[in-house]
Amino acid sequence: MGAIRVLLADHHRSFVEALAMQLSTEPTLDVVGVAVRPDEVAAAAVHDQGVDVAVLAIDDTDAGFLDVAPQLRLEWPGLGLVAVSGDDDPALLLRAVKQGFRGWITKEAGVQELLDVVTGVSRGETRIPPRLVTRLLHSLLEDDTEHQDAAQRCSTLTHREREVLAALSRGATRTEIAEELAISPNTVRTHTQRILAKLEVHTSVAAVAIARRASLR
Repeated sequence: MGAIRVLLADHHRSFVEALAMQLSTEPTLDVVGVAVRPDEVAAAAVHDQGVDVAVLAIDDTDAGFLDVAPQLRLEWPGLGLVAVSGDDDPALLLRAVKQGFRGWITKEAGVQELLDVVTGVSRGETRIPPRLVTRLLHSLLEDDTEHQDAAQRCSTLTHREREVLAALSRGATRTEIAEELAISPNTVRTHTQRILAKLEVHTSVAAVAIARRASLR
């Protein structure tokens, strides 16, 4: 088996270049690209021999590299994803797992630990620290419960009300919804009032939050 082809991405050029230099001394790894912006990741992943694992830095203040993950998985289905984070935020970990990440490591970890995670993920393994697995499972169960509750609430809506709520979730204004659905703005307001009553909330923002938890489109 040849060296594992790795792509590194972090907003801090000094960090990612220093990491690339450290990893380049490992005989089992081949750093084939680095990126400091999300829009550079896909370009950096284009390599004559492909990429096996992408190591992407993510955090709760700027999840740009996290958000580019679906595109990477679509273009390279076999690509392994490893998240490097500044902390062990369970909500961020949950988002990463949902986006297809199978490895998780903090920036304080040593090169050997990163090497172990990258190697495992390249073999199709999931490498999440044991201390986080219980919290992750709890978050997944909680998220699933919230999704089912939101879906149940949305099931009480009529087809037209679901269309209005889906449009609200996309950020459309009342006028835009009226034009899209070929109804009057007053009718949109009436539908919105009925939506709030059925979902048992008092604002459109709260209704949109339920719609998104229910994955309403």
